[in-house]
Amino acid sequence: MLRRVVIGVAIACLMGGPAYAVDEEAAVDNECTAQLTSAEETVHDRIESNALSEADADKVNELLDQADALCTEGKIDEATATLDTVNKMVGK
Repeated sequence: MLRRVVIGVAIACLMGGPAYAVDEEAAVDNECTAQLTSAEETVHDRIESNALSEADADKVNELLDQADALCTEGKIDEATATLDTVNKMVGK
């Protein structure tokens, strides 16, 4: 009986490690997604108010697409750098 309890506890401990790693990844992804959403809202507002030229709007949208792909791939630092460029372009 004691052996079964020890085995059960050991399995629970082993399963807890990967679950924690997944939660940490999700938190980083959520942070990247939040930054992306904020930048997209700012860009949308600038486009709606005609504060960006068509060429600038196209370039900013390309950068947003790149940042989205980088977030999806887990390249958070590169995505943040791209979003910083977007924010500078739209004057945020």
